[in-house]
Amino acid sequence: MSEDIAPRPMVLEEFLPLVGKRFVANCDPAEVEITLFDASPMKDHGIAARPPFLLIFHTPPEIRLLDGTYVLKCGKWGPDMVSMSSLIPPANSPPGFYYQAVFN
Repeated sequence: MSEDIAPRPMVLEEFLPLVGKRFVANCDPAEVEITLFDASPMKDHGIAARPPFLLIFHTPPEIRLLDGTYVLKCGKWGPDMVSMSSLIPPANSPPGFYYQAVFN
């Protein structure tokens, strides 16, 4: 499915209303639900086509994703390609695994 999806520019504002929502990640052998835990701006470090931002996703303890690019969808948003890497859980956060997607 990912070969049919072309990367596109994304902006923080499209993710803000999706914080707390479940996304479906196209994984092999089956789709996996992940939650958008946080979406926040990053300090602007220069001239960019759009301000940089960070997304943090969460999966329950029984689901662990590998670092990589996934096709995600959430309601009418997507499907789009998002690259994620593992992250140390934020303080006082629910148990499970955390992933970051950096857009800079």
